[in-house]
Amino acid sequence: MFRGLTLALAVAFIASFVQLTAATTAVAIDLQPTTTIYLPNITKMLGGQDGWNTPFIVQNVGTSATNLTFEFRRFSDGAVVKSRTVTGLAPGTSVFHCPNCDNELAAGGQYSVVIKSFGSPVVAVVNEHQNEANPQRQEALSYDGLAFGSTKVYLPYVSALSGGFYCTVISQNLGSAPASVTADFKSYDGQKTAQLARTIVAGGSQFIDPRFEPNLTAGTEYAVTLSSTQPLGVVVNCHNDDASNPAPRAFSYNGVLASSELRAFAPYVSKNVAGRTSRVVVQNIGTTPAQPVLHWGSLGGPITTFLNGPASVAPGAVWTYDFASSSVPDGERSIYVGGGQFAVLVDTRSATTAMGFTGGAEYANRVYLPNITRTLGGPSGWTTPIVVQSQDGWAATLKWYRFADGVLVHTQLLSFGFEPGMSIKVDPRSIPQLSDDTQYAVTIEAARGGVGAVVLELNDRGGDSAMAYEGMVQSPSAAFGTSSCSPTADVSGASFICHFYGLPPGATPINYTLSIPGQADFTEQIPEAVASDGSYHITIEAFSLGLRTATVTAGAVSKSASFTVNSPTFGVQITQSQNGMVAATTKAGAACIAYAQLPDKSFVASNLLVVVKTADGVGKVSWTYPTQPGAGTATHFVECLSNGETHLASAPFNLP
Repeated sequence: MFRGLTLALAVAFIASFVQLTAATTAVAIDLQPTTTIYLPNITKMLGGQDGWNTPFIVQNVGTSATNLTFEFRRFSDGAVVKSRTVTGLAPGTSVFHCPNCDNELAAGGQYSVVIKSFGSPVVAVVNEHQNEANPQRQEALSYDGLAFGSTKVYLPYVSALSGGFYCTVISQNLGSAPASVTADFKSYDGQKTAQLARTIVAGGSQFIDPRFEPNLTAGTEYAVTLSSTQPLGVVVNCHNDDASNPAPRAFSYNGVLASSELRAFAPYVSKNVAGRTSRVVVQNIGTTPAQPVLHWGSLGGPITTFLNGPASVAPGAVWTYDFASSSVPDGERSIYVGGGQFAVLVDTRSATTAMGFTGGAEYANRVYLPNITRTLGGPSGWTTPIVVQSQDGWAATLKWYRFADGVLVHTQLLSFGFEPGMSIKVDPRSIPQLSDDTQYAVTIEAARGGVGAVVLELNDRGGDSAMAYEGMVQSPSAAFGTSSCSPTADVSGASFICHFYGLPPGATPINYTLSIPGQADFTEQIPEAVASDGSYHITIEAFSLGLRTATVTAGAVSKSASFTVNSPTFGVQITQSQNGMVAATTKAGAACIAYAQLPDKSFVASNLLVVVKTADGVGKVSWTYPTQPGAGTATHFVECLSNGETHLASAPFNLP
């Protein structure tokens, strides 16, 4: 089943293409920010002249210019010590801030930053560097700016000097009032527990450093559950960089928010690739014990293998799988974890490097990568391969915007077919349209069902020359606790992510209703549970026009959110439909896929049919495949994607 509306519902909406009305237009008054982004840990020369420096990059991912404000808040008390304003940031362009170059920030300072955008949505990424002048001792980490948080945040890995690593937990209050935070630590073997408390002012940050917490046991790996009275965003920085260590390493990851999803995707793991091997840490973020199931397949290929984890992983506890000790052949793979509500951390290390990232399950049809580079700083400088993973999306388009001026310099199509979980790796050095020593921002537009992505940031200068960050989705249209859909309005064929709050944690099943203009309500019972923070989210691929209201009910509590579907920019029409052949017309340059359902409701198994094709200059696209035996009426389907907008057409044909 596609996440959101089922295929049957999508087919039912095909008729809506002939009921087009003029798109609505709204005039926005920027009394409130369009987007607020939080950066929990920003530093200037922390630890000395060549100490921690954390440059960050903010990308305008909207369609209009925007004005930005940056507020730098002192760690000690949350007071604002500096503000910066950026005006007229054009769509597709980015702005860079270098704390070490900022004369208004004190050397040795540590800050949280609140970024507000007025006019267009933005995303941000932070790079954390130490010992940049000494390549053999350089450390490199990266984390996503936080667009939204939760009152429950999960940290699969926090080391208290285990194997030389210690992990600092940095929590930022994303709410409007002081946050009372409780951190529950549970050792991997379940034998050691501790509970720590923090109070954090609105917009401010506080940290937990295991080296200075007497209730934590040195030499222990912990999983952590954070509970808060206000929504939190969390970054974990893990280091093995004692002065006596000749090869310091470090990695960073974003804390995982409570989620109702039953699959968590991770685009990339490796075994003995450039000396790097991954350990996968799976944490139960649900309210009941569950069995994780780890699925994997080689990059560029289907998911082919699965492994059952322990039968009953308790809430907050973890299961780990280390590819280093497995019998799996060397190579690069994609994974996903099913079987319950789980957080997934991929911890990838070599003898001299470390990088980490957490999996996702947003099912988004737009993903943003603010900082992509090709040999930045010279032939051995930073290059950032992108690994894009299908969740249920069958194709994705990558748009490369030059960092300096926002010009679109290259567009490329990735084809997954009907292989959920498949990942494709894209190296900027392999694309002739891109330039060396250049920085880009990339937008990924995917077919319904969505994709995820991770960016691997690598250089060849020695030391800890590896870091990673997760692809980002646009922030919800309302703050935590207010049910809403994002975006609030878009064209037919777009995906809408609806978040609902105030439901009973753990309640199951979910009864889902979607109002359809001029039609009976669509209803479905979904065998999922409310997340541990009382939230539930669903991705809806909407086709018929007008105001739509989605309602979820769990544990006798109902919550609703609305969005508006405007006229599509294109459509799909099947022009020929016969046994062994289907043709259609659509928008020129659209990516399209076809499939055929037989009278017994099974689908034709032919690689010639499900291959993704691009419509020609007049919008024509066609497929041929072996004719099928049998008798009766079968159905062709053609789906096409352009600019994150997916449309579907169907037509019957006769067997034989």
